[in-house]
Amino acid sequence: MSKTISFIAHQDDDLLFMNPDIASDVQAGWEVWIVYLTAGEVGYKPGRTHWGMDYADLRIQGARAAYARAAKVANSWEYEPRTFAGRQLATNRLNGTNVHLVFTFIHAAEGADNGDLYRMLHNSSFVAKPIDGRPGYTKSQFQAMLKSIITTVNPDFIRTQSTIGHREIDSNGNPDHIDHISGAILTANAAVTTDKKTLVRRDEYQNYIIAEYEENVWGYWRDEKSAIWDQYWPKDPELQPWSWQNVMGRQYRPEGRIFFPGTPWVPPSDF
Repeated sequence: MSKTISFIAHQDDDLLFMNPDIASDVQAGWEVWIVYLTAGEVGYKPGRTHWGMDYADLRIQGARAAYARAAKVANSWEYEPRTFAGRQLATNRLNGTNVHLVFTFIHAAEGADNGDLYRMLHNSSFVAKPIDGRPGYTKSQFQAMLKSIITTVNPDFIRTQSTIGHREIDSNGNPDHIDHISGAILTANAAVTTDKKTLVRRDEYQNYIIAEYEENVWGYWRDEKSAIWDQYWPKDPELQPWSWQNVMGRQYRPEGRIFFPGTPWVPPSDF
């Protein structure tokens, strides 16, 4: 059986930017792991109905509903706490399938707040404290946990978001989200041998910028991507029915951003 792990910053990035590839894995019956690198939470502000852990939980409910639809089974999950590098992580398995969702609950970036992934990446002594109260991580501890997931699952390949999203500037002058880039770099740092060579094939997916690219997803898989998304967004009070419809027909994984085993990994120096 083939195995894949997708490392994602937020609880909708996989659905928006790595589908239909992940959905194809699920429907093929593969062992599929989705690792959410942040809680995806937002802070309080007037007019918001949910924030913090309450909002993060709604996003988790949306992710569960989306993957149940991807697998075309009932939305029924088992809670399976798993330990990686001595860290117990909240893990859900979709009953009757090989789909696993893993939650780290690291503080997400919002607005002027750079978030804890970025802080860990740039300050080796910073301790990121998960919002669910679990013990905190330094950069080295977080990367050790990610590497343990990879070595334990032993996937055929992994997916990350773009490690160069800060260079992928849209027509309004906006780069990719800071969590997307930080999470991808931290994962890439973890997914290497002791001599900094790629451990297992890693494919990078572009994010916000794809809304300006030509459509390249049609037919059955476009319909599936939309149907899966339609299970997520009603659970997320920050979204509307029209949110992100502009990426339903798009998914971009540049050939030049595929790292095969043995390829040297050097993180970008300009982020």
